[in-house]
Amino acid sequence: MKKLFTLFAAVTLLAGCASKGSTASTTSAPAVRTYKIGVNGTHHETWDEVNNKLKDKGIQLEIVEFTDYVQPNKALSSGDIDLNAFQTVIYFENFVKENNIDNLAILGYTQVAPMGIYSKKYKSLDEIPTDKKLTVAVPNDTSNGGRAIKFLEQQGYITVDPKVGNLPTVLDVTEYKRDIEIVPMTATQIPASLPDLDFAVINNGVAYEAGLTLKNDALVYEDYKAKGMEAYWNIIAVRKDDVNSEDFQEILKAYQSDDTKKIIETVFDGQSIPVWD
Repeated sequence: MKKLFTLFAAVTLLAGCASKGSTASTTSAPAVRTYKIGVNGTHHETWDEVNNKLKDKGIQLEIVEFTDYVQPNKALSSGDIDLNAFQTVIYFENFVKENNIDNLAILGYTQVAPMGIYSKKYKSLDEIPTDKKLTVAVPNDTSNGGRAIKFLEQQGYITVDPKVGNLPTVLDVTEYKRDIEIVPMTATQIPASLPDLDFAVINNGVAYEAGLTLKNDALVYEDYKAKGMEAYWNIIAVRKDDVNSEDFQEILKAYQSDDTKKIIETVFDGQSIPVWD
């Protein structure tokens, strides 16, 4: 009888230990809330920093790369991704209008990539003769072309019909203050054509891919704080229902931090400028 009692006690003790061990092994950290963010390109240093900041909030961003500027908004609208960060305000507004999308909204600003004026013939705008007819190239797509023409207006070369807003074409020029011919060209072809031009307005990404930087090569570039430039600031876009979500506000806060700003300034070396201050 004594042996049976001892055996029963041992089994009970082992069962108790196993039960405690099982309880401990099934205890886990709170589930991480993962959101998919669509981006263009392969440089994710800023989002890596954002993810580091979000760890203690139980939030993680999964990077989804796109190779065009159409699919990220369509994927966001359909729910395939939860955020995207690749576009300017003006591109976003035109896209949702032209594609009849009504469920997207702007979460917040990120950075701006200024357009610059580049030349192989002159080192500054002051060197350009005032008594010579100038040949000037601008991108031929609606968004960048309109932006380039507005920039020429800011530099005092032309006057544009104010009724057309931020998307003027050459046809909307109402006055030429200098004798210039504006030549719309495929953006990626402009850098190679610089020797045949007096100067050109080139969007940031195309210039950078061609080895041209704002710091070393641009005669002048956009002042991102100038009136109307908010239209060209880049944004984080989300679905309207998520704008006020606590998690999404935490994501925006993590992005709009001093640490992220330092990474932008270091990685892009002045090509992109933080704009949320």
